[in-house]
Amino acid sequence: MNTQLTVMPAMELRDVLDVAFGWVRAIEAKFAEKQSGLKTSMAGTIAAILIGAIPLGIGLLLLLVTSSAANPTKNLDSLPTLRTAGIILVLIGAGIYVLAFLSAGKRKAKNRVFEQRMDAEIAQLFQGATVLHAIPGDYRNAVALEYMIGLIDKGRADTWRECVDKYEEQVHRWTVETNTEEAVRYAASAASAARWAAIGAWTR
Repeated sequence: MNTQLTVMPAMELRDVLDVAFGWVRAIEAKFAEKQSGLKTSMAGTIAAILIGAIPLGIGLLLLLVTSSAANPTKNLDSLPTLRTAGIILVLIGAGIYVLAFLSAGKRKAKNRVFEQRMDAEIAQLFQGATVLHAIPGDYRNAVALEYMIGLIDKGRADTWRECVDKYEEQVHRWTVETNTEEAVRYAASAASAARWAAIGAWTR
């Protein structure tokens, strides 16, 4: 535990937590921007696959309907238009799949560049947020900081130790009462904490 936090008077501690809260929100917004960008890219690939499946499926169905096995008593020459349409649709669908495959490779490279840029921006934010370095990793999330600020504002805690103890007690209640709005917010903060944990040194 950071010894500086343990000796801070209540109002000074509240100011530190408030500044830390602002930085955490800014960094988590960057995390969200990163995830949104990656999901949008993934959606483009899925859309291309679905679009390609439509003409491919219809084309294969037409070829099946006009095949000799499906029409043993019919002259295939009487169905040239449908058969030709089926072949064209199959080629169109296959072409879309090929384009989707090629664009997926380019998109993957762009995603890698985008992810590296976002990680660099997040790291830069964190390095500038020196106040966060004083907050232990377990409490470096919006829900924990907001809850501790509320404890001080309501006169329920005057020291960092009291904030931590009361927050841990509340966490236990949240893990039991999974249906409440607060419990849902805590679950979201746990996911956020997992993202922070992925950056190893930041949570130490």
